[in-house]
Amino acid sequence: MLISGIQKTTLLDYPGKVACIIFTAGCNLRCQYCHNSEFVLPEKIKNIPDFIPEEVFFNFLRTKIWLLDGVVICGGEPTLQKNLFEFCQKIKDMWFLVKLDTNGHDPEILQKLISQKCVDYIAMDIKWDFENLEDLLGVKYQKEKYFQSIKVIQNSGIEYEFRTTLIKNYHSLENFSHVVEQISGAKKYFLQNYRSGNTLNPDFTGKSFSSQELLAFKNLALQYIPNTLIRL
Repeated sequence: MLISGIQKTTLLDYPGKVACIIFTAGCNLRCQYCHNSEFVLPEKIKNIPDFIPEEVFFNFLRTKIWLLDGVVICGGEPTLQKNLFEFCQKIKDMWFLVKLDTNGHDPEILQKLISQKCVDYIAMDIKWDFENLEDLLGVKYQKEKYFQSIKVIQNSGIEYEFRTTLIKNYHSLENFSHVVEQISGAKKYFLQNYRSGNTLNPDFTGKSFSSQELLAFKNLALQYIPNTLIRL
């Protein structure tokens, strides 16, 4: 497991739980607005001075047994990691919950993780309506796998969420219904406002929405997903 970073405590990333976050190196997408390019681009990954050994991470977890509820695994894209199943099971064997953040590129891995009870919560990014997706992701994306992952997660029986980072100049109320139609009836859906910063594409032209504009997106999403929330 290529662990490129650890955040020792978070109250936000695992709803209702106190957790730590590990960041894995490598991603199959090149999202223009990504703020974690150091964990995505191969030319930046090779400049990471030292990956964190698994034994160091598990030694850290042993000191947090009474302080943390779970572990959030994000990236990059963690489903690219070859020993993800074994890694998750070791965390579960220590009685921690596991939350996985994913872009949903591999429904087979998601199904295996769920079937083997390796994860307790999955968060999948719904970045845009599928017809325009490649403009934002910078790579080709397999439509069948995308929708299969949505179905796998919705039928999983575990806790899950879908989430969209809303970006002015890309998302609009006119196209947003096509976004939420993809996940109609979902258990939980979070809207997140884009924040400018050090993006993978330094020329990215996206901007943030106002609070009123975000509320308009939420009201539209509520027609498809009653449990829609704005994550600040």
